[in-house]
Amino acid sequence: MAVSYAGYSVYTYATGKGEGMVGRIEDVGGQAVTPYPDLKTDLNGDPKVEGVAQSATDLQLFVTDYAQDENRAVYVYDVAAPALLKTVKGWSNVENLYTLVKLGDYLYAIDYDNARVTEINATTFEETAVSYTLDSSLVPTGYTAYGQALLVIGNTLFGLFSFADSSWENYASSMLVRFTVSGGTSITVGTNDHNNGFAGNAFAMDAHGSDIYVASIGGKQGSGSYNAASRIQSIDATATELSTATVTDKMQPSSTYPYEFRDISFQGSTAYILMGAFNASWAMAGKLLKTNDFQTFTTVDDFSYGESGYFWAAQYTADNNRIWFVRGNVICVYNASDTAKPDAILTLTPGSLIRAGEYFDNINDFTFVGAYGTTMSGMRGYRSPLQASRTAKAVALRAITQGRPEATAAEMSQIA
Repeated sequence: MAVSYAGYSVYTYATGKGEGMVGRIEDVGGQAVTPYPDLKTDLNGDPKVEGVAQSATDLQLFVTDYAQDENRAVYVYDVAAPALLKTVKGWSNVENLYTLVKLGDYLYAIDYDNARVTEINATTFEETAVSYTLDSSLVPTGYTAYGQALLVIGNTLFGLFSFADSSWENYASSMLVRFTVSGGTSITVGTNDHNNGFAGNAFAMDAHGSDIYVASIGGKQGSGSYNAASRIQSIDATATELSTATVTDKMQPSSTYPYEFRDISFQGSTAYILMGAFNASWAMAGKLLKTNDFQTFTTVDDFSYGESGYFWAAQYTADNNRIWFVRGNVICVYNASDTAKPDAILTLTPGSLIRAGEYFDNINDFTFVGAYGTTMSGMRGYRSPLQASRTAKAVALRAITQGRPEATAAEMSQIA
């Protein structure tokens, strides 16, 4: 079987300040899934990992962290060796790395806080002079744009953007953008190459055939109830005028599934859908389902009893035929051909995702890199603006909430 690789990051605020660490995972197939902590230590409380399979022999893991008004170093690793390939002083146009993908001879990074896409030289790992910031005319009045995700389909780059007000209480409709990219020269958006018909607080997307499927929370998530505006939606990505293409609701919360949608991916015609909502105690309750028609569903994982942790994502990867399910503070690795139980369960305990003597207590990020001979990359779980933003407000609130993805009114008043 193929040997594939993934990266993860963990953090803690138990010491009074944020501290983070990045590790890697090696998957030989079957139950042979082995985590290796401490690939990069001495990070702050917002450690970030992005995986890119540049070619059949270049499997790279990009590691950084966040700090207000400071461009943090980016560490580039050969994840299979493992070995540090280069330390980049910092990408001035990428203050808050949120997704990294490869298109042609370049890498493209999206900045969460600045809603900006920046081109990176895939060999030197330095910025080129090419970037695109979402035009202010596309941002609803009174809202701030956030860069959520990038997706490459063929030779075309797509971006997903959400819009929230300054309180992070209210969200406008989300937008899918189709870029025109001329490598080394420009990134532009045509007049009809955007569509703002998606539910509020969209954050994840995947391609199936000619369609892009988008998962949205619907607005602010809460505890004790779900957002009824949450959606799985699709659009024809090949439409000549994306702006007028129909956005179709594929799934919405119901009495059977009283949850928000938190991820979607495809294995051929089979869709894997992660749904869940926080209960009053901030434990996540939900299900991981699979379906071929969005009408009949099979349960892969049921956690309707509620489970701790704040990072939730589920993606199918063809390498070793896996479903990678980050279930709060546990990583479950399934064989997609037999989902009766995971082949491996990795936990925040010594000998698993952390080493003896360490005290990291939350998963912050996860990325699938790929296997030799493939070009797989990317994985995105939902993170709220409090969790994802590098603004002074978010940094201060993270120290108060210590991982909890939303702040109470009393906590917000402390940093007003």
